[in-house]
Amino acid sequence: MLPAFGLFLVFHLDNSGLWAQSLQVQLYLFAFTLITTFVFPLMNVFLLLKLKLISSLEMETKEERRIPYLAAAIFYFAESYFLFNADVPAPVKAMMFGATLLVVLVFVINFFWKISAHMVGAGGLAGMMIALSSRMQINVLYMIMALILISGVVGWARLRISTHTQSQVYAGFLLGVFVEWQLFSPYPVPIPFLPGK
Repeated sequence: MLPAFGLFLVFHLDNSGLWAQSLQVQLYLFAFTLITTFVFPLMNVFLLLKLKLISSLEMETKEERRIPYLAAAIFYFAESYFLFNADVPAPVKAMMFGATLLVVLVFVINFFWKISAHMVGAGGLAGMMIALSSRMQINVLYMIMALILISGVVGWARLRISTHTQSQVYAGFLLGVFVEWQLFSPYPVPIPFLPGK
């Protein structure tokens, strides 16, 4: 649900000039994003569970996570493609491009190591808001603090139930922060749809 939540955060930055579309457009994009990046991947997981291709919703092994990650990457790519061709602000396109890139990276890394996808998503949101704050000169300190606190709670929960090691949790968070920061920061890797400084 993190891309939809990220979109929700961007919607609430109206005073920075990032978003000018109507409430109707916002609701449409939010619903479309939620369905594409959450409902469809979730349905795919339940289908895999029914077909006994995964043993549980936790998908505890790297092998069980491969098909769900690949399917999620396809759904995320479809969402990115839609946004690239839609009349939406560049930060929205960059956010979804970053989320898609992160899902692909998690899919690839998962062949070798079980990185925490939860922390990748949490780090991505935090990195996006930190970079937007710096790039657009907007004060979202409390939002950043809340996201970092939530990330800490999520990381603690993953460690508490022994789903991941500390290195997998920290690596996931840092990967998410780094990728979204690169897309939004004042001196990012060149991305054609980003506005100039």
